[in-house]
Amino acid sequence: MQEIDQKAAIMIVIEQLGNVPAGTRCSAMLFDAERIRREKEFHAKLYRKNGVEDQEVIQQMVRENVREEPYWLVSLKFGDLANQNAASLYRVDAQTGKVLDEPKNQWMGDE
Repeated sequence: MQEIDQKAAIMIVIEQLGNVPAGTRCSAMLFDAERIRREKEFHAKLYRKNGVEDQEVIQQMVRENVREEPYWLVSLKFGDLANQNAASLYRVDAQTGKVLDEPKNQWMGDE
């Protein structure tokens, strides 16, 4: 199976959302093996900064919150002034083209 490209990832998100207003700025970045490795390092460092010391717990939290498979991180910035600096982020599986559920951020208290 061939990976989807940037334009396809953006269109998948737009189609799923339905009514995306004109003037919405869209971008997407591929999280390949190298970016995923750096994301894992970032999360591990963040968990340690937030007081998690047990290496096994840190590894489990990273596994639960960082995908192993490549994905597109799609950003939509809506054109109205109220949300000018706010972006909505969506993850799209690079192989299947499915929009992924967001991981639980246990260290931040999400249940």
